[in-house]
Amino acid sequence: MIFYDAKQPGPNPAVVRLFVHERQGLRFDVELIDLAGLENRKPAYRTTINARGEVPALRLDDGRIITEITAICGYFDEIAEGGRRLFGNTPEERAEIHMWTRRAYLEIILPFVTWWRGTDAAEEAYRGHRVLIPEAKRSHRLLADQGLNQFDEDLEGKTFIAGDALTMADLLLYGFMGTNIATGEIPWLNVPQRPNVAAWFDRMGAREASQKMMTSLPPRVEN
Repeated sequence: MIFYDAKQPGPNPAVVRLFVHERQGLRFDVELIDLAGLENRKPAYRTTINARGEVPALRLDDGRIITEITAICGYFDEIAEGGRRLFGNTPEERAEIHMWTRRAYLEIILPFVTWWRGTDAAEEAYRGHRVLIPEAKRSHRLLADQGLNQFDEDLEGKTFIAGDALTMADLLLYGFMGTNIATGEIPWLNVPQRPNVAAWFDRMGAREASQKMMTSLPPRVEN
């Protein structure tokens, strides 16, 4: 297998790196794609790896390409040797974890990512690759705050989003929040007025895997 990682920090690659470090029991090769140089937008990448020009991607042994970070992480969860599954072991666990993962994405991540896509920094980064909606920034800030406020209530008395154990829901939300806070892109995501979210964010940030997620994976992963 070949995992196409990014040379630079970015929330989508960071989520998969975080998953790989937490899940363990995986073996694959890594190729780095230069996002700053727009390598992912060039024909060589778009015609052989991902027509949408997005990173990361995973080439399976049979040549098939898997994109979308939850799909890549889900596949890794299935093939990893040993360890604890981060998408759940039973139908009930998997349903609950998928529920929380979906909520984290729709209620928090999508709004704040869309907010950022209305900034001058996004305009420079995408350079016409996406249709941006800067006039919707205020609405998406309000939606993200609403989602974070709800999660602050949801996290009351819990260690992690889906209960007492780390799951994909935590990795997805922390990967996006942690990356954007670390780069200074969205400073308003973690505030004292949401103490349960802040405490969860600190617990996630203290994990060894979280401290590695901003760095590209090595050429060969065998963990």
